[in-house]
Amino acid sequence: MATTTPRKETPVSMRFRDDDLMIIDRGAELLGLSRTEFMRRAALHEAQAAILNETVIRVSPDAYDAFMQAISSPPAAPPPKAAERLRRSAPWER
Repeated sequence: MATTTPRKETPVSMRFRDDDLMIIDRGAELLGLSRTEFMRRAALHEAQAAILNETVIRVSPDAYDAFMQAISSPPAAPPPKAAERLRRSAPWER
């Protein structure tokens, strides 16, 4: 029989302004979540975004060369339908 390691949960205490809590509680209510679960998800989302924004992407020399060639090449001609739409004036300019 496999044993599982129990999850360790650490309480975190924070202070919020009443108006901030009203917004947080409304968002949690709309998603059907408790305040704690809503805030846990929001904090994890922000932490993951910060980590992803600072992540270094490592590629092989061949992949790097292909990437550099792709971004250095002149852009491909747009498909005819897109080119026609790009030539149109904006509705607010008519």
